[in-house]
Parts: sequence; C-alpha cells; structure tokens
Amino acid sequence: MAIDNSPFIDFHNHSNWHGEEVIEVVSIHGNQNKKAKLYTIGYHPWWTERVLNESELKFISDKYVNDNNCLGLGEFGLDKLKGAQLNIQEEIVIQQINLANELNAPVIIHCVRAYDRLIRLKKEFGKTDWAIHGFMRNKILAKQILNANIKLSIAPQHQMKATFIEMAQYVPLTHIFLETDSHFRINITDRYRIFAALRKMDLEPLKSQLFQNFKKFYQEKWKYQSGWSEQHY
Repeated sequence: MAIDNSPFIDFHNHSNWHGEEVIEVVSIHGNQNKKAKLYTIGYHPWWTERVLNESELKFISDKYVNDNNCLGLGEFGLDKLKGAQLNIQEEIVIQQINLANELNAPVIIHCVRAYDRLIRLKKEFGKTDWAIHGFMRNKILAKQILNANIKLSIAPQHQMKATFIEMAQYVPLTHIFLETDSHFRINITDRYRIFAALRKMDLEPLKSQLFQNFKKFYQEKWKYQSGWSEQHY
C-alpha cells in the first residue's frame, strides 16, 4: 500500500510560523512587507477607507501575474463592525472581484455580519473560486454559502460552540479548508487533529482530502510550485 505523504496546510494566516513541514498561505494587505513563500494579496476592509485607484489595482494585478508564489487575491470583503461605510466597502470589493475575474484568480474573502450582501455579490459578479476564511457561524448559513458556490475555511480549537461543531460536521470535506488565521495559540497540525476527531476520521485521509482541495482551488498557480512538487507530495 502506498504511503500518503500529503502535507499539513494552513490555508490562511498572517505570518509564516510553522516551518517547512507545513504549507502555509500568508495574507498580505496591499504593499505590506511580509516574509512569505506562498501568499495571497488584496485590500482588506479594515485598512481600506476609499475606492481603489488604478495604481493600487495594477499593483495587486502585477503581483498575481508576475509572481508564481502569489496564489490568489484577498483577503478582501465586507465587515459591518470595522472599516469604511458598507457601501464603500462594497465598491472596493467589486473592484477586486472584477480584477480576479480578469486574471482568473481565486479569492479569499473576509466577511463579518454581511453574508447576505456577499452572497449577492458572488451571484452577480463572481466568476472564479471563492473561499470565506475564518468562518464561525452556523450550519444554516453555511448551507446558504455553499449553495452560492463558495467554500469555507475554519479554525477548529479545543473548545467549540455546539453550533460551530454542527456546522463543521456538516460541510462536505470537498468544500472545506483549515487555517490558523492570526490565532497562534494552536498550530495547524493540532487543528487538523481536532477536526479529524470531530469528523470521526483518521488524520491521513483528512490530510489527503484537504491537499486535493488546496491544489484544486489554487490550480492555476500550483503547477509552478517546483518547491512543493508532486515528487514530495
């Protein structure tokens, strides 16, 4: 029997911290200077107060086009609790969605209490793969998001609300990712183990499925990643 050597994947975080045994994708806001082998780039609603200008859009476009380590756009999105007025946030999101469509780039979404608007934007404008990161809500909302053809990234931890557990057990394994985001108390390998126990499955099949999800989501850029080539995974 062949040994499955699929890696652990931290689908979304804000700083390389696991070491080479983990594939991790760092979220970069605009022209932030962060150390990252693999990353996504976009304009986060917390730190973007106005509609983007042409040079800003060109900056993230050039990063995606010219750097094979830039896997997608994001995180960007909508946040009712922080950032510019929601109508301005929505304009900024539409700008970046349209750019993602032009580049055929997958998108990482930030969303806080604006899921109805986000689903509408996906249906109206979104043409590429999307994943909402840091999802913590319930099964009912998860179903609505999945029906809009948006995947979910979650961060299991040692103590979880019953609604979170129900949601995490419900989402199809083909439509989910695991992440640490900016919460460094629990590393991604422990989060995998927590999630495997929650789904009542062995760790290796989980690693294999999430690696397949990852390669499919980032397929346009993954083919250039010789440092993470299939001979290793």
